[in-house]
Parts: sequence; C-alpha cells; structure tokens
Amino acid sequence: MTQAEQTPAVIAEEADAGRLEWIDPLTDFLPDAPSESRVIVDPFNHRKKREDGEADTTEPDPGLITSVDAVGVQQAPVLRPQTGEHEGKLGIVMGQRRMKAARAAAEKAVAERRKYRKVRVIIREDLTGVDDEALAGSMVENIHRAAASVQDDLDAAQQLALMVNAKRVPKARKTQLAAAIGRTVEELDAAPRVAKIAPKVIEGLWESGAEFDWIEQADFNEVGDVPNALLKLKEAKQKDAAEGNAKRGAWRQAMQALKAEKEKAERIAATTAELTKKMIPVIGWPRSWQYSTARPLEELESAIGRPLTEAGHNETCEGHAATFDPADGEVVWVCSEFKKHGHRILGTAQNEDSGTEGAEEVDEKAEAEREAAREEARRVKANNAAWRSVREVRQEFITDMCQDKGEAPADVKDLVTTTILAGRYTYTHYVTGDYGRLLSAFLKDESLKHAPAHVVAKLVKRTGVKRYWWLLFAHIAGMYEFEHMTDEAWRGKKDEFGRRKPIAGETVEWLNFLKKHGYSLSEVEEETLATAQRQAEEKARQDAERKAQRERWEREREEARLKREAEEKAVREEEGRESADEPDAEPDAESADELDAEPDGREDGGEAEEDDGE
Repeated sequence: MTQAEQTPAVIAEEADAGRLEWIDPLTDFLPDAPSESRVIVDPFNHRKKREDGEADTTEPDPGLITSVDAVGVQQAPVLRPQTGEHEGKLGIVMGQRRMKAARAAAEKAVAERRKYRKVRVIIREDLTGVDDEALAGSMVENIHRAAASVQDDLDAAQQLALMVNAKRVPKARKTQLAAAIGRTVEELDAAPRVAKIAPKVIEGLWESGAEFDWIEQADFNEVGDVPNALLKLKEAKQKDAAEGNAKRGAWRQAMQALKAEKEKAERIAATTAELTKKMIPVIGWPRSWQYSTARPLEELESAIGRPLTEAGHNETCEGHAATFDPADGEVVWVCSEFKKHGHRILGTAQNEDSGTEGAEEVDEKAEAEREAAREEARRVKANNAAWRSVREVRQEFITDMCQDKGEAPADVKDLVTTTILAGRYTYTHYVTGDYGRLLSAFLKDESLKHAPAHVVAKLVKRTGVKRYWWLLFAHIAGMYEFEHMTDEAWRGKKDEFGRRKPIAGETVEWLNFLKKHGYSLSEVEEETLATAQRQAEEKARQDAERKAQRERWEREREEARLKREAEEKAVREEEGRESADEPDAEPDAESADELDAEPDGREDGGEAEEDDGE
C-alpha cells in the first residue's frame, strides 16, 4: 500500500470570501451622521468607543492617515448587511480605523483640490444576522493579531531605504513611500542607523515615555552613554514642541552639547590611560581647593620662592599628579600634598613667616580671591568651549536659511541693504579677506571657496531672481559670523589697552535676528544676550546718572550765580539807602562867617562908610 493510500484524505474547506465593492469614504461613510450614512459601525464591532472617560481606540493616528493618503487602504475592511432598524445599511465588522483614516485622507485631498481614493471592502453576506460570529471575528482581528516587533519595523525600513537609494528614486516618490509607512523622508534616511540599535534600547525609550521618531532614536544612540542624555533630549523635544520649532532647534543644541560632553569624556579617558602608563597618579577634581591637600602647580612655589613647572615637579616631587578641569577636560598638573612636600602658595609665604597677628585673616581673604579667580577661569573655559561648539549648529541653521526657494522676507532684505550701504569697517574688512569659505558653506557650493569672479557670475546666472536676496544674505551672514561671532564675542573683545569692552551690538543684533527666524539659542547664547542686556541697562543707568549729575551741577551753578547776583544787588541797594539817609555836614567857623556875610560884602562896608562920614 502506498503512502497516499495509507494517509486519510484531507479535504480543504472553502471559506466564504464575500464579495468586493468600492466605498466612497466621503459620501458613503458619515461617522457623525449614522442615520444618513450608508456605512455605519456594526453594533457588534469589538473596537468601539465606549463610555466617556475611557480611552478611545477607534480614532486613527496621524501615521495611519498619512499612509492611507499616500497609498490608500491596502487591507480591505470587512462589512456585513444590517438588519432591524439599520436595514439597508452596511456595518463595519473589521477595519473601522482604516475607514476613518480613508475619510480623513479624502477630506485633506479635497481641501487641497486633488483626487482621493475609494476604499475596496469585502461584503460578508453570510454574517447577516449572525451577531456572535461577527463579534468573534472582530475580536480575532483586534486581540490575536500579532504586532510587528521593533526590529521587524527597522529591518523593513532599512531594506526600503536601501532600495530607494540604490534606485535613485525621485524625491516625490521617496516622499510617497515614506508616507506609506507613516514616516518622513528624513526618518527613512535614518533607518539604517536605527537598525543598528538593539531592540531593548528602543523598548527602553518607549517605557520611559520618550516618544522619539527614528531620527531622534538614532541621535540618542550616539550619546546615550552620556549622563542625563535621555532627560536632556526629552526636555529639548518638549521645548521644540512648545515653541512650534519644526527644525528641531532645541534638539540640535542639546545633541551638540551632549556630543561635546562625550568627546570630552573620551579625551579624558584616553589621557588617563596615557598617564597611567607613565605612572602618574590621577586625582579627582576637588570641590574646593581651599580645603584640599592638593594644589595646582601654577599656584605654588618652592620653599625658596621659585615657580614649579610640570617637568621639574615630576622629577623632584613624589606628590606630582594630574587632574582634569571639568570645564574643558584639560589636564591640570598638581601636587597632591603640597604642604607635606614643602611647597608654598604664591603670595602667602610672607604672612606665614611673619607670625603677625591678622596673618590668618589676610590668608583667608587671599584664598577667597584665588577661589573666585578659579571659578571665573572655569566659567570662561566652559563658555569658550560651548561658544565654539555651538557655532556648528548655528551655521547649519544659516545654511538651511540660505537654501530657501521662496522670496526673502523684508527684514532679510533690510539687513543686507543696510549692511552694504552703511559701509561699516567690519564689512569692508571681511570682503577684503578670505570670505569665500563661509559663502561656499552657506550656499553648499565648494567652487565658491575662493570666490573667483567667473564662478560667482555662473552662480548668479543660474539663480532665479527670487533667490538673489538669499545669495546676498549668505554673504552678509558670513560677515556676521566671521567678524562678530569670534571666540571672545560672548564676553566682549579687548581694546588696544587690554581692557574688556562690552558685548558688541552686532553680536546681539545677529543672535536676535536668527532667533526671530526660528533659531533656538543655546545656553551660552542666551547668557550672552542676558549679559548684553544687563550691560545696556547698566550703561543706561550710568548715562542717566551722568546726565543727572550734569543737570545738578548746572542747576547748582545757576543757583550760585543767581545767589551771587542777588547778594551783589543787595549790597548795592544797601549802599544806596545809606547815602540817601546821611544828614548834611555842619559848616566850620570860617564857613559860618562867610555865610553870615552878604555875598558881595556891601552891608558891612556901607555901615562903616556911614560911620566914617559922621
């Protein structure tokens, strides 16, 4: 007997496949008006909205809507004819979310004045009136359907990305394919990076509540070992969402800072390994040098007052060691037991030897000054490193701005025109130097690196008129970055006498301009604007005080003048009154005789003559 004869015959039973029909999601399916709709949700559909307050699992997510909009509903929903009060209608047994997604996609298409897709459905006549089987089928779809694993999704996306890139699919088609799986083109490009992540890492992100897309997952995988990386990235994502920043500005800043932290940690680890090979101890950075037995060599001198050098100290002192400045990760050479090995702190030896009363107080004051100087040095180092690091993110943002295909906004034109016509020294200095480097970077054209005239001419010729302003903006942006965003710009440059000037107004102007156009400022840039604001307020206060002082001096001088004039006038008036009130002087004897006599002397003479005549 053959094997076929021994094995009982197995008959494959045919299941009811139903019939296919096309449904218009706009005219046939009206979820908000079931009485007027030809298609309704079957009363025995397992996935349905229940009482208020419970999670509604019936609404499609944005990814599903995007996918349906791109390629339509790929898996046909199952419907059955209704009986009773819904006689003549079709009820959705399986695929309610797909139908709602089709309707949302159709509404979007109509709003954008383009065609939308009908939905192919399966009508199961055999389920008419068979409620228990309809409910069971609905439950089977929703409960026993095995969800694709994280790695399944990543592997599929990676394969799709490889195929798209290999075939050089047009960007429009690439966008459509990405939308079909609910992703963006950028996410599709990131899929190969994400595929390298262990599934447990991504599952850990989900469990932590970090709803990262593929780009964000790939970024996190680069810096996930940096302390507090997840927290910082979640905060950055929340900030972008709150500010409506679609360019991930805060995320980019956070990633740049985390990359810098990782690079610093890797540099410290490599240097530590080298020091270990050389048998040089490495100690931790003390919280306070004042209470530490160690001190940096730059703050010490030998017992006879000579400075300590790294090479000399390494050869002669057992306390030679190294630590790392947390601000920039650079090595700081120290003596781990400076008092034990006879070293003295610079500037305090005289006080210690003098034994005079009050020496300890002087030392504490000097130590406080040294600690303040150390803190300021650490702040400067940290800000210098941060300022240099953030330059990459800022210039990437400027590059994105320069790729804009539309008309430049008015403030861009104003900035360009004002800068060129004002003829500032910084502008003329920039255009006479090597300005092609930044111009080529912002316009993504290596041929512009040295800005030869014929290359520039070709660039202008192939650029549309609307884009002219963006070419000029790239030129002006290079000037601001080169001249006003230098390494010391965050705290102000020094003048020819070595004095620190306030933060330049152009630095503040440029940061505020970029911020207005959607650039997310880093911490050091925010601090720069805050410092500039305080400096401006302080200058305004000082100007107001000087003005008030001048006005007070002028008022006092005027009051003094008026007072002096009043006093002089009073003196003159007093002298005048004294002259008017003084009595006439009494005549002397001779004057009295003269007054008694007749003016011509005739009376006495006449009498005499008369006597003589008698």
